[in-house]
Amino acid sequence: MVALCLVGAGSLYAYVSYRFGQIHRVTVHGLSAAPAPGGHATPKPGSDGAPMNILVVGSDTRAGISDSASLGGASVGGARSDTMMIVHLDPAAGTASLLSIPRDLWVPIQGWGTQRINAAFNNGPDLLVRTIEDDLGIPINHYVDVDFDSFRQVVNAIGGVKFWYPEPVRDNDLGVNDSGLNITAPGCYTLTGDMALSLVRTRHLQYYDNGAWHFEAESDLARIRRQQLFIKKVITKAEALGLTDITKINGVVGGVVSNLTVDAGFSPSEMIALARRYRNFNPSSLPTATLPTTPAVIGGADVLLLQKDPAQQVIDLWEGVQPSTPAAQPSSPTASTPAPAPNVGAGSLTVGVLNGSGIAHQAAAATQALRNAGINASIRGTGAASNFDYQTSVIEYGPGGQADAGQIQSEISGGAQIQADPGLSAGTLVLITGATYLGVHPGANPTSPTTAPPPASVASALAAVPGNTSNAPAFPGPNGQDPAPPGSGC
Repeated sequence: MVALCLVGAGSLYAYVSYRFGQIHRVTVHGLSAAPAPGGHATPKPGSDGAPMNILVVGSDTRAGISDSASLGGASVGGARSDTMMIVHLDPAAGTASLLSIPRDLWVPIQGWGTQRINAAFNNGPDLLVRTIEDDLGIPINHYVDVDFDSFRQVVNAIGGVKFWYPEPVRDNDLGVNDSGLNITAPGCYTLTGDMALSLVRTRHLQYYDNGAWHFEAESDLARIRRQQLFIKKVITKAEALGLTDITKINGVVGGVVSNLTVDAGFSPSEMIALARRYRNFNPSSLPTATLPTTPAVIGGADVLLLQKDPAQQVIDLWEGVQPSTPAAQPSSPTASTPAPAPNVGAGSLTVGVLNGSGIAHQAAAATQALRNAGINASIRGTGAASNFDYQTSVIEYGPGGQADAGQIQSEISGGAQIQADPGLSAGTLVLITGATYLGVHPGANPTSPTTAPPPASVASALAAVPGNTSNAPAFPGPNGQDPAPPGSGC
């Protein structure tokens, strides 16, 4: 993302095209070819301003780093995901938003049972993409893997990033993952690549207050907030440099191409087109979110359980999908005249989507197809059904929902059955895709498509969702993440 902020047009275009062509590429199966929610459907994400979702993974591999001891902790082999974020871009609107996925999120992983989502990355990007699409209903259009060395080279190339520490902090993991963070006094620090890594990697942070060291309680969730804050500062610094310093641009691009991995379909021309569209992007308008979770201990391991309803609210807002407006109720109903039942029409309808066939990515594809069809309802992909034995798709409905189920049934290619489910609430349908599912008729319901709310509205709405901790302080001490005082240089 730093490189995208720095890339300009004009005389640098040919050079940057050449350097971006050197980025390592891998084939990632399962990437969605359909545009992400929140905008008009077009044939390819990114084309003509169609929105897209880019999965960005921060890998802890030390491969190729001769001074890996400087990263803190013992030298470890292999690779794990230190960070998982999805960047939602809507080029037509010029907006972007950032969703963090906790690496301890407890989810079902195809072929591996239920584990932390980090385990999916350990088995390759294909499985991670599939897990996110199946379990969270989020289509992934592109994949980016940034390793330790790439991260620190980019930070060094832009001359470091100023960061205000409100109190002394340190990493007290005391194991192989000790990041080396050790800030002995509050103040403004210019973080070099290694210092920046120690900040964004720390999970077992301690802060000093009132003569004693105290442990942070939230571990990975608090680390995510620091990562999101640091990303905004990096973008701000990158934009402040402008596009005239070829040395800095060369350093950034050089650091990226040598250690960055992207999916084979993420072409240099698409990267540069995005760079030109977002070169004046204001990072203060970047809404950030984290999936709401509940801590738990399973098999002796600390994990995070997804809060499904709040998480879906966060996903919808992050993607720019406006929540459906409930039908208006009459004002001041009298005791003798009961209020009429809510109108369970399309305007207040919620449609969940489950994969009932076991066909890879079918629930995510059906979720996207219903949204693209313009159906005026809240469409929520919710993962796998209780079994994969469904031959024909089934639409289950709650009280009073038969007509709505029939309407959705008429739009499903490959046939579908409808049946009542007394366990569902009024205004709720569940589409369970079967082996015969072939998609949704294009243009099935010509209602007005939803539009993305302004960034400020998205940020405010995200902050109001229970469980979304992105707006909590980045540091746990009494000063939290106070703005740097005047005259501090930060």
